[in-house]
Amino acid sequence: MAFLLLLHEKLRLQRKINKLTLRQLRASNSKERITKNISRVQKMYASRQTALQAQAKMMQSQATVAFQNMYGLGVNSFNPMNFTGMNGFVMNFIGSALLNNGQGIQLGDKQIPAFSQDQINGMMNDYMTTGGTFKDKDGKFVNEYTEDQVNAFLYAMRQGQMMQQQAQMMSQQMSQQYQSNISIWLQAQEAALEEEQDAALAPLEMQETEMDLERESCEAQLADARARLESIKQACSEGIKDSAPTFGLG
Repeated sequence: MAFLLLLHEKLRLQRKINKLTLRQLRASNSKERITKNISRVQKMYASRQTALQAQAKMMQSQATVAFQNMYGLGVNSFNPMNFTGMNGFVMNFIGSALLNNGQGIQLGDKQIPAFSQDQINGMMNDYMTTGGTFKDKDGKFVNEYTEDQVNAFLYAMRQGQMMQQQAQMMSQQMSQQYQSNISIWLQAQEAALEEEQDAALAPLEMQETEMDLERESCEAQLADARARLESIKQACSEGIKDSAPTFGLG
């Protein structure tokens, strides 16, 4: 009778071990799927964060260009092959100053007649071709410019350069202020994105924890069941020996 009970317990433990092994396998497979889902979610939010950073950088660059254009300091205002220091901003200022709405130009105690647009264009060209001297190889003013005309042009150019420096400072200040605002915006966007990611990961991480606990529980129960099964097998083996007929021997 005792042997039959042992045999029944042996079969019960074997079935339990099989069920626990299956549960453990299912938990491992579920854990693998959940881990992959977590990885996909993390990659998606990492990609969105990278896109946010790229957007912030692009916005800063666009704002810098916009401020430069607003102050007449855009890329088209400067010719890198012009070594005289003349650029679009200064040229526009000179043109406006020398035209002076057709009125004369006061330079010190002298009243100089207003320039025509053709005169201004010619002086712009001669300034660059003569290296800023307006003189030929003999030291004479080209195109019969008067000293007053040259002085008026150079004075307007210096004023234009001073205005350009002020415009550059204003453009840089506005660009820096905008970059500071964009940094604040980016931090807020990243914080919101992190919060959204945490909310998306929370149920997955909970499921992952549950699968870990399930696997650990199965492992503990399997260890106990296997130890008990081994003991039952030992007892059954000894029971078989005890019940074997001796045929008058022993």
